[in-house]
Amino acid sequence: MVPEGACRALLEGQVRPMHSEGVCVKRVMVLVMTVAAALTGAAVTAGGAASAGVPAQQSQGVTSSEIKVAGITDTNGADAALGARVRFDQQNAAGGVNGRKITLVETANDKDDPATNLSEVRRLVTQDGVAAVVPVQTPVTAGDYLKQAKVPFFGWGVSPAYYKNPYGFGFTGALVPPTTSSASDTWGKLIDQLYKSQGVSSGAKGKTAAAISQDNSAGKKGIVVIGAAAKAAGMKVVYQKAPIPAGSPPGDYTPFVQALMTSDNGNQPDVIFVVTQFNYTLPLSSLLETSGFKGVLTNAVAYDPRLATSVKGQTVFTQFDVPEDTSNPNMVKITKALTDGLKGKSLSQPVLAGYFTADQFVQAVKKAGKNPTSASIQKAASKLTYQIPGVVGATKYPTSYTYGAPCGTLVQSDGTAYKIAAPYHCYENITVPGLKPIPY
Repeated sequence: MVPEGACRALLEGQVRPMHSEGVCVKRVMVLVMTVAAALTGAAVTAGGAASAGVPAQQSQGVTSSEIKVAGITDTNGADAALGARVRFDQQNAAGGVNGRKITLVETANDKDDPATNLSEVRRLVTQDGVAAVVPVQTPVTAGDYLKQAKVPFFGWGVSPAYYKNPYGFGFTGALVPPTTSSASDTWGKLIDQLYKSQGVSSGAKGKTAAAISQDNSAGKKGIVVIGAAAKAAGMKVVYQKAPIPAGSPPGDYTPFVQALMTSDNGNQPDVIFVVTQFNYTLPLSSLLETSGFKGVLTNAVAYDPRLATSVKGQTVFTQFDVPEDTSNPNMVKITKALTDGLKGKSLSQPVLAGYFTADQFVQAVKKAGKNPTSASIQKAASKLTYQIPGVVGATKYPTSYTYGAPCGTLVQSDGTAYKIAAPYHCYENITVPGLKPIPY
């Protein structure tokens, strides 16, 4: 295993990943799920939930001056708490919500373990006495427990725990349905826009695409929905497989690279979607580049300004706008708030996700009225359309219990920094197969 310091150096762009590297972390970044979950289809570790210890219906966590919340993250999503605190600090500086300040009492770490997730969430509810669990930045949310406890939770909906759970609220909706019957065409359409920005009038139409993932449930479902997104943009899918062993990254990616590089009747495809966990993505992508891949190499997990020097030429799909967009005044305000509040820390995907999660919660509390409770916050959120124009959403509840908001941005590294390759835009959810639009 690569030492923690080396992983930190990798994230800080001090070293370039090589294909012989092994695991950097146990399960790097909650963004692993985004690969498939952002396209509304890949199942990740379900939020397990025993019912033991479920408290009775309550209005805990709220006083005349305070609303108490606590968060839960996995090891690599901990920075979500930084973004959430910035948003809560903003609101509190403006007087809170109807005179009540929002206090993030702690953010627990589930250490990438479902059992720990459940025990920590139960502790937050029963011992900390919180009105809601915010932010949630982990795929193993104890959703059943929180549903039985009647405590709402807000986060990034990259777990089955959000799907049709009346107490689970993702700032971009429920992204992991139990089947691959639906998808978002967003990633494919953003690639189409990338080609058009490069002067290709037909965009992605007629281009060949390959999608590769790990040999597990998430990967197998992920390549199905990503294949659908590619087809919806007019691409011909020539490779759609999950051959990479799950569990720990392989020592040599050469067989997978060779298969990809010859997948278009012996030739390179035009686009390769790398649908793997973060600690697989960098070494696989690096070897593809050094092996001479000339097309569009894209993933959904490597957006972090510290990585730009290590992923030159690669594109990353995000579900929301990013700080590199200086033309959107709403994003500019958010970037300034985060930059001022975090004092030099990187504005990574977990940081941004934490900010949006907290903002969604603030909007729900405002809608809950002058005397909010866990119950009234849940009721308000269940009918809330969450949006920051041009940045994230619209995420429309109750529809978003079933579908995600089909929106996103494509960024590309120039070797120094990320640049906007295709601006934030909302597209459509589609059926799989059939590719027919689903009203949202």
